[in-house]
Amino acid sequence: MARIMISKAKRSAERSDAIPWQKRPHLRMDVAADVTGLSRTTIYRLASEGRLQLKRLAGRVVVETAGVLTLVANAEPWRPGNRGAAARAKRSEAARAALR
Repeated sequence: MARIMISKAKRSAERSDAIPWQKRPHLRMDVAADVTGLSRTTIYRLASEGRLQLKRLAGRVVVETAGVLTLVANAEPWRPGNRGAAARAKRSEAARAALR
């Protein structure tokens, strides 16, 4: 009978999928980064600003899930800016001035 080898990463992923990330008290940094779409550097910056709580647990830095949920819930909605229109108008004015 052939023995099926399951990689350590796959076993870890299967084990971590048993509890949804929202119900865990803490998240690993890579999970918090994936959930928020932010880099690890940004997560550390948000922690230094007091917007996220980090803990050292068994030699690893983890993020409190409640803070991640609050951060995502309080994210401001994206609105298109007017920067493109202003830049186009400026280029157009510069082109007109060059033709005079």
